[in-house]
Amino acid sequence: MDEIQFIKSIDASFPYDDEGKWMELIIKGGQISENASFMVLHEICRAPNEVPTEHQLRMLHEWKKRYTHPIKELVIASGKAIIEGRDIPVETAMDYLKQISKFKSLYNALAIVYFSCDDIDGNVDDLYNQIINVWENP
Repeated sequence: MDEIQFIKSIDASFPYDDEGKWMELIIKGGQISENASFMVLHEICRAPNEVPTEHQLRMLHEWKKRYTHPIKELVIASGKAIIEGRDIPVETAMDYLKQISKFKSLYNALAIVYFSCDDIDGNVDDLYNQIINVWENP
């Protein structure tokens, strides 16, 4: 299974209530690609409201134990904010996006940070789109 197939297979159909399956997806995502691994984290962080926060935090912890990357901690901080229903400051989100931009095609890491703040003025949105544009049109 390639990255695109994997992402499509879990997008909006993550098995939150089946520990064996979600644990398997955490491992499989890391084996496929960095972006696939961040897609697993994206699904964990942006779970439906009926998934308990404690459960999301446990999945996040399991993901964290199995994955390493230079931007891991900032993406986890953003994801944890989403799970806990709070916003990170826009300035922090912009800094995080700039750090992620150095790692081409980590769209899902970018998306986690994007969704972790309340970007009233559209500054994060603009930077997010600029980064994607650079990645797609070098």
